[in-house]
Amino acid sequence: MIWVAEVIRGELVRLENGRSREEVVDWLIGTATPDLVVGLDFAFSLPAWYLRERGLTARGLWAALAEESLTPLMRERGLARWLAAPEPPFWTTRKALTGQEFRRTEEAARAAGFPAKSVFQLVGAGQVGRGSLHGMRALHRLAGAGFRIWPFDPPRPPFVAEVYPRMFTGGVTKSDPAARARAVAGFPPAFREIAASTEDAFDAAMTALGMTAGGPGGGGDELEGSIWGC
Repeated sequence: MIWVAEVIRGELVRLENGRSREEVVDWLIGTATPDLVVGLDFAFSLPAWYLRERGLTARGLWAALAEESLTPLMRERGLARWLAAPEPPFWTTRKALTGQEFRRTEEAARAAGFPAKSVFQLVGAGQVGRGSLHGMRALHRLAGAGFRIWPFDPPRPPFVAEVYPRMFTGGVTKSDPAARARAVAGFPPAFREIAASTEDAFDAAMTALGMTAGGPGGGGDELEGSIWGC
């Protein structure tokens, strides 16, 4: 289930889970307002070399994943079965790369001290690959419903941007419940316990609040995508 946090005029007004990825997309499409800005925690694209070898734009990538046809094997097996034994450069047992592992925005995050993982990695602690491939299918739906997807579109609401929660949680040891509780002590009373209850709830709340401090950053990379603030 996906955690959702909502902030209005700098105040946390919603922090909940219980919806599937598809249900969150349905909810966003059904409740979108003209001033809505959405942060989603997954990679929005792949390294440029991979897309160029296949003649894909980012939107073409999302469409191919929505059709479960990014690779010949995925077209044959479907995304769910393909994830168990993907073709290189995606990997589940051992890395088999023929090109750059990270997007430029991930390299920037890593240089700043944030341990961003490669989208090609589909196994292990902290991996984002599986969620990202499913998430890109959601981007295809959101774009079709009229959402702008930054940086592939200008950041004019309603728009969606890629976020990396660790960039909003600072030096908090997220695995420590007491540390989470201290970090959210200034939250509205109704949300303090919920925000400190799990790492995912904490990430959602801190990211939504952190996004209110400014926009996503510079122009961004229109092929590889860009993390908010990178």
